[in-house]
Amino acid sequence: MKRFAWSGILPFALVLSILFSVGCKKNQTDDTVVTPKTTSEPLDVKVKQFNADANAYNGESDLATDEVNNALKDVSNFGRYSGPQSIATSPMCGVTVDTSQAANKIIYFNFDGVTPCFSPSRTRSGQIKVQLTSGSNWSNQGAELALTFINYKVTRLSDNKSIAMNGVKKLTNINGNNWLLFLTGTQNLKYKERALNINVSFSDGSSAVWNSARTTEYNYNPTNKVVSFTANGDTTINNKTFVESWGVNRFNQSFSTNFIKPWISNNYCDFGRPISGEFNHNIANANYNFILGVDQQGNASNQACAYGFKVTWTALNGTTNTSILSY
Repeated sequence: MKRFAWSGILPFALVLSILFSVGCKKNQTDDTVVTPKTTSEPLDVKVKQFNADANAYNGESDLATDEVNNALKDVSNFGRYSGPQSIATSPMCGVTVDTSQAANKIIYFNFDGVTPCFSPSRTRSGQIKVQLTSGSNWSNQGAELALTFINYKVTRLSDNKSIAMNGVKKLTNINGNNWLLFLTGTQNLKYKERALNINVSFSDGSSAVWNSARTTEYNYNPTNKVVSFTANGDTTINNKTFVESWGVNRFNQSFSTNFIKPWISNNYCDFGRPISGEFNHNIANANYNFILGVDQQGNASNQACAYGFKVTWTALNGTTNTSILSY
């Protein structure tokens, strides 16, 4: 069985990185995009840039969240039940951990800004403050965790482009982490995320504001050993239901993403290759509809693992455009 994110967040970011980038490579910090093959005119340049920005923000924010959450199981007052506290010597890349306030349910992850990490190679600087704001242990049902990004900056070493974040992301553990019940297939892992007014800045001096509201869920089938993942938007804005993210992009345009159908993926096909789902991606007054889990003709796939996804939008001249892309 593939490793899945302890936080319940990372597979969602993986799919965003694929879908929102519309052909971009995952974890690019900004600016580099690839125009997809379409049935008529290509996507607007500003739309492509925003898609690259969404790729960078969601990928880097959720990767950091997932890495921090995975480390919390080794910290007293967060997840450790017995044995030595080992987080201070954890092999996290380019990170030192300050547990001096762990008794107050606060720890700090400090990034050195010089150690190359991951692929493509990049450095991380700044700090993430982690605080257990509700519950005696993060694994408890109803526990709440606040992650404060403090000048958290990721710089891609190949071209020195960067993305920086400041703000607070809050996570709620809805069901609790009962791994025995999860592995017997009788209880799901479910998490809620809220992030309001995250300030995002880019290496060209431009900036954006990001908000998110999502619910993610895992279930495990012990018969076939498949982990399934479901994600959905979790708020209503401007009469749009199941909104997952919204804000203002670097071009001072408002944006939002709302789900029509929850997306579903699994570790059999790879979490980054959803088997079903649908959402609308809205930028200013334009709307882009994404249908997930289609075959090469754009129809719902009848195979165990789908070919890709279909994007439909209306051009300025009123014509309807469609692009079918592989994962």
